[in-house]
Amino acid sequence: MRRTDWVPRIDAPDLPLFEAIAKSIADDIAAGKLLPGDHLPTQRQLAKRLDLDVTTIARGYSTAASRGHIESRVGAGTFVRGAAISSESIPVRADVADRTMNQPPDVEPDLVESMKRSAAEAMHAFPQVLRYQPEGGDVRDKGAAIHWLSRRGIAVESQTLHITTGAHAALTAVLSAELAEGGAIASEQVTYPGLFGIARLLRCPVHGIPSDRDGILPDALAEAIETKDVRVLYLNPTLHNPTTDTMPLNRRLEIVEVARQFGIPIVEDDAYGFLPIQPPPAIVMLAPDCTYYVGGLAKCLGPGLRIAYLLVPPQTDRQEVTERLRAVSVMASPITTAIVTHWIESGLADKIVVGVRNETRQRIQLLKQTIPGRFRKTNDFCFHAWIETPRRVPVKTLVDMLRGYSIGAVPANEFCTEEVAPSAFRFCVGGPVSFATLQQAMESIRPYYES
Repeated sequence: MRRTDWVPRIDAPDLPLFEAIAKSIADDIAAGKLLPGDHLPTQRQLAKRLDLDVTTIARGYSTAASRGHIESRVGAGTFVRGAAISSESIPVRADVADRTMNQPPDVEPDLVESMKRSAAEAMHAFPQVLRYQPEGGDVRDKGAAIHWLSRRGIAVESQTLHITTGAHAALTAVLSAELAEGGAIASEQVTYPGLFGIARLLRCPVHGIPSDRDGILPDALAEAIETKDVRVLYLNPTLHNPTTDTMPLNRRLEIVEVARQFGIPIVEDDAYGFLPIQPPPAIVMLAPDCTYYVGGLAKCLGPGLRIAYLLVPPQTDRQEVTERLRAVSVMASPITTAIVTHWIESGLADKIVVGVRNETRQRIQLLKQTIPGRFRKTNDFCFHAWIETPRRVPVKTLVDMLRGYSIGAVPANEFCTEEVAPSAFRFCVGGPVSFATLQQAMESIRPYYES
């Protein structure tokens, strides 16, 4: 780093003085007279040399900084960054979002800008967020997590709270701990497909439990526990993926009773639980003694965050889960955790959820106008729908057509524990797809539902 006695050439009479100073900085960088890292004179020094007021120098430096030529460092001074990079020369990141994944719609641009600013503010924690963090997360991040879970009516008392690298990592750690000595998983017959990948990894079977419109049948669950070596129950009880069903309170209580009777834990995947305005109580609040609660942020704030909150029952061997979390992912990314914490503390997270709800409602209304009620299961707060196909229309026909519009459509067989799948598919109205493109897609499938 060189400390310079640089003096700008103010020889552009058609420019304001501050613009002339900024231009001189750019010209001298281009000519090699100023090099990256050079320490420029202070504003006061330069004002004295040029016999100008400090305000003019400050505006000149500020203009040069806005163009990427220089940067100011608190307590150190002003330094040359090098030749400015034109925004046109920065490659735009391609949109390669996986359309088969269920994801919330993009929120309005003003809210996106708030998210960007808040994320930048959270990075004031450098270099702390580049270091390894305490096991399960630090005190501030856990405090934000507890505050966030209270929005769902969940009081974190005797349970152990872990901040994890997304719901999938949390589920993998919990299921591997509970099935270390073998056994099977019970779930809905139509369920979250990520469960099958975890089960294959653990080499354990998944048994689908028969259901009615309220959810899995308690008697059928009891029978599976007795006859199929079921040792853990996985549930996605609120805005179920993929059917959008929500298990009512009375059925939740009945399921808890069966789980306690046979001494098996419940794994509650509450991925969508923050989207409804008045959801039923989380199962963990009905049975904290036997419920692992996984509160992912992918569906309410954004899947790119890869953050989820895990509550472990008080009587569980917590070290087993902790060791498996460390084996799966070491720790949740401190950078994204810091962003989430800042969003929660500032109240921005609540605004994001409202933004997701508002955009979701508009898109679901469009879907309702296109597909008759007898063919669909939807919810105004849920950005996916479960769509049956009309008679003699192959599922693949509609799925392929929607994917042609880059819309997330996934056939029923991806979700089923049974070999015979219904003629249906999950339709995601969220993700990066614009409202206009969604309208076009709706018009393309409308004829199939009008005949």
